[in-house]
Amino acid sequence: METSNFHKAQFSGFHDLMKFRVREILLVSSPYDAFVLEEDGRLSEKIFGEYLDMNLQFVPRIHRVSSAEEAFSAMRERTYDLIITMARIRDMNPQEFGKRIKETYPGKPVVMLTYDTLNNDLIKQIRESKAIDKIFYWSGNSKILLAIVKYVEDLGNLESDCREGVQAILVVEDSIWAYSQFLPIIYTEIMKQTSYLISKGINNLHRLLRMRARPKILLAETYEEAVEIFEKYRHNLLGVISDMGYPKDGQLNALAGLLLAKKIKEEIPYLPYLIQSNEPEAEERMQEIGINFLNKNSPNMLLDLSTYIMENYGFGDFIFRNQDGSIIARASIIDEFEKTLRVLPEESLIYHASRYDFSKWFKARTEFECAEQIRRVDVSDFHSPQELRDYILQVIQMYFKSIQEGVITDFGQTKIDMDNSLQKLGSGSLGGKGRGIAFFNSLLSQTEVFKKYNNIRIKTPQSFVICSEVFEEFLERNSLQEMAIVTEEEEAIAQRFLDSELPPKIKDELRILINKINYPLAVRSSSILEDSQMMPFAGIYSTYMLPNNHQDPEIRLKQLLDAVKLVYACVFYQSPKRYVKNADLRIEEEKMAILIQQLVGEAHGEIFYPVISGVAQSYNFYPISYMQPEQGIVSLALGFGKAVVDGEQVYRFSPAYPKMNPDLASADDFLKKSQNQFYGLQLADHSLGISQDTAGTLGLYPLERAEKDGTLGFVGSTYSRENGTILDTLQISGPRVVSFAPVLKFGLFPLTNIIKDLFVLGKNAFSSDIEIEFAINIPVNRQKEIEFYFLQIRPLVSGRELQDVKVHDYPRQEVMCQSSHAIGNGIFEPIYDIIFVDPDTFDRSKTRIIGQEIGELNQLLHNETRNCLLLGFGRLGSSDPWLGIPLTWSQMSQAKVVVEAYRETLQVEPSLGSHFHHNLMSLRMGYFHVGKENESEFIDWAWLKEAPVLKQTEYVRLVRLGKPLSVKIDGRSCHGVILKPSEH
Repeated sequence: METSNFHKAQFSGFHDLMKFRVREILLVSSPYDAFVLEEDGRLSEKIFGEYLDMNLQFVPRIHRVSSAEEAFSAMRERTYDLIITMARIRDMNPQEFGKRIKETYPGKPVVMLTYDTLNNDLIKQIRESKAIDKIFYWSGNSKILLAIVKYVEDLGNLESDCREGVQAILVVEDSIWAYSQFLPIIYTEIMKQTSYLISKGINNLHRLLRMRARPKILLAETYEEAVEIFEKYRHNLLGVISDMGYPKDGQLNALAGLLLAKKIKEEIPYLPYLIQSNEPEAEERMQEIGINFLNKNSPNMLLDLSTYIMENYGFGDFIFRNQDGSIIARASIIDEFEKTLRVLPEESLIYHASRYDFSKWFKARTEFECAEQIRRVDVSDFHSPQELRDYILQVIQMYFKSIQEGVITDFGQTKIDMDNSLQKLGSGSLGGKGRGIAFFNSLLSQTEVFKKYNNIRIKTPQSFVICSEVFEEFLERNSLQEMAIVTEEEEAIAQRFLDSELPPKIKDELRILINKINYPLAVRSSSILEDSQMMPFAGIYSTYMLPNNHQDPEIRLKQLLDAVKLVYACVFYQSPKRYVKNADLRIEEEKMAILIQQLVGEAHGEIFYPVISGVAQSYNFYPISYMQPEQGIVSLALGFGKAVVDGEQVYRFSPAYPKMNPDLASADDFLKKSQNQFYGLQLADHSLGISQDTAGTLGLYPLERAEKDGTLGFVGSTYSRENGTILDTLQISGPRVVSFAPVLKFGLFPLTNIIKDLFVLGKNAFSSDIEIEFAINIPVNRQKEIEFYFLQIRPLVSGRELQDVKVHDYPRQEVMCQSSHAIGNGIFEPIYDIIFVDPDTFDRSKTRIIGQEIGELNQLLHNETRNCLLLGFGRLGSSDPWLGIPLTWSQMSQAKVVVEAYRETLQVEPSLGSHFHHNLMSLRMGYFHVGKENESEFIDWAWLKEAPVLKQTEYVRLVRLGKPLSVKIDGRSCHGVILKPSEH
């Protein structure tokens, strides 16, 4: 073939590939789901940005509607290439919705996304009805959108593209959860590798066209589907990735993957075949018959999968080996390949040629003509190894003549626009907090509702997001992931991360940033799972507050870089690892973006703080008096909001009744239980080192300091000893209390109305109840305007909508615990183990020790993979040891139900509004609050003390029952019971 004709044929064929593209998507969902998918979906397309400036033309446009009725109306007006429906839509069952689409628009792809694990009967029903083409499970990883789009495109282009020589990977997996995890990994890895390979030596047009030639992914859910695909596309297959067990002949077959492997290996012995299984003992048997094995329970499973794809599908270096497998040489580019081939020992040449390794490597580089010319000949066709070598070298020389060297562009430093309130650094996802900020900015730009508040600025703080792919690059550059997953010593993880280097480009951008800004900063986690609708990781990760006031910008840069590294490190601490395990996820799925935010507040001498920080929830789980749950609840604190999210003593009120006094017995009680100190950022130590201690830069200050600064007057009152009342003034002597009376009673500014407006805005956007974090600065110089800063928004997970649970009136002797203040929904069983704090030895001053003892007993259960009921006093998870037991997630990871009980010596409100409480709900754990015992709320302590003790510490017992407890919670009425085992 002449060089010019070869060149034309090589690239004109690419024009005919990928004729079907998903350009218009109709998404049926809540506004927030749409925002997350479209925003992070666009970011996922940045995989293309490494080699293609014109990537925007490939980004599908998403049109969102909130109901089936709106969807059919939209489809009458425009053609959509793909319909994505969430599992819950407002006016129609998704299955019926899919059926109607198929009837009206035959062949239209319909995909369903779900947060919740669907039961097997429903899955079977959906699959048999053919109303939904594929169900995907969304764990918060935005790359699922990329996988869905590419999967649908692959199905639409399969027939025509495979005729042109495009390769395919067969994935056999019937678990929705599993293929929803694997497909984004496989697609991302293939696109990264393809984009890397085709960036070598070709111009932008050729890069654009060659991306169309990337391998297709074919998904089969049964043995029969897999065989059909294999028979049809056997000459295009790069390899097979299969589960061990899936349906065969209509029944689940535990060895279906092995049977398929034997069939395929008989026909194509060298085709790479990977079996994934939960049974590690199967690995040896697989290796004996030449099948690769991947342990699904491996902590590095997703990393192992990425490595396997790179090494077995021709994407990585070509590794020249002897017949015994020993390595002779490597080649990363084709000219290196040619150079090595010229001197390659004949034994190795024959070894690779007979296994078709050469053609596979060229195909991965989309050099189909080259690959086909090498593949169409057999070793036996040549009289000698040298003749074979000469032929392959001739094909490669033709390749070099057919291409033109392109220019690799080096991008300059990013310019940071300081006028925008949100800036992205790097590529990837914004993460939970980042997308919450971005989403709220988009809401603010579309609403006029806040313009009525004169002299109050409602906005988000200046924010910068280091996107999630920087985290992945950081781990890969420094070989950190495997070490961090298997290491339990948090200090060792932190030190290793601190000793590692961030990517140079990000360091340069952060240097530019630090030279432009001189205000205090918060460096906050913004992981892809954080604040997601199905699994909000509230407060699990670290936040660092930096004074950012050293005169040397390099010292300020080092403090910022260290804070970023430590936030990355905290992904692998014990609490997140245990939390992820409880959520049936794997720590490898978590990707960390970082939110760098301007701290809200004002400097007062050597400290800096906002006047008010708060958390507002649109649903009140514990309404009192004539409050309604739907009216919401707000928690406020003077100073930074650490006091609120850590469950310390703060002020709570309902936006519907802002003037109603707290539910406390007396003014004396108010004095004891109200906030008496506040958090401020220390500005004096300019050159402090950043360590694992996230509170290292914060100080605790008495109310006298706030009064001296002039800030207490905005939120304070005075306890009058003379008449035992709270007076809303600071003009008299007496102990000060934080009552927020100037704001809530006397209207210093309309906080309550702003929160109500935020509730309406947020609930409409999320189609669920919400939680908002905010901070307010009231300048001491009242000539300046008040600033209301929105910090983050997340859906409020209650788990109440899943199923109807009836809690009957059981005879008291059958009940171990009963509460009318329970949260969650469902039946939690079987539970054989109970960890409880011994009421006879409980000592409020020893709560830290008690927390450690609970952690020891929890570790025993963790080692045995057993769950338990956890029963303690006061607020579990509180950072204030006088308000309860300061547990971390790793110390209570095995608890499926938590009971917070009343003690005379420890009378506090429940864990409402804290991050601990929010995560407990998101994990769908059961929660009981048992106040002063009466007929409707009690614990049978006598029965509990007689239960068989497995292990006992000084303050805590672990009991193991012969028969299980049954826990029932009715989420609608908030009633819950824990039934003794012998009675049910």
